[in-house]
Amino acid sequence: MTSSDSRPLAALGHAQMKTRSVEPTAQRLEAIGVRPIVVREGLAVMELRGGTHIVIREAQDGEQHEAPFDLMYDDIDRAHELLARSGFDVSEIERGQIHDSFWGVAPEGFRIRINSSHASDQPV
Repeated sequence: MTSSDSRPLAALGHAQMKTRSVEPTAQRLEAIGVRPIVVREGLAVMELRGGTHIVIREAQDGEQHEAPFDLMYDDIDRAHELLARSGFDVSEIERGQIHDSFWGVAPEGFRIRINSSHASDQPV
């Protein structure tokens, strides 16, 4: 960190999620704006804004899994449209005091909460 760098010192490095099918999940996340870094059988690493990585692994039980994190978008209405166009079953947008949010359920067996952004106006 340089003296002119006003970003926070720490960043979330990796978050893990499970799915029934890794490669299609990676493709679906790419369709909603997540960058692929490594995609191979049984493992994918996808990159978010700020450099956080999502590590995707295959679920063993075949059940639907809830991602243990949420994704934030600057424009929640556009994000809702994007997920719906990308094959997610989306809930209605709930308008809240801090976030507007909705759920996206993917055919690969995971669901993820999508929130409106409340990042500060400082560099992150």
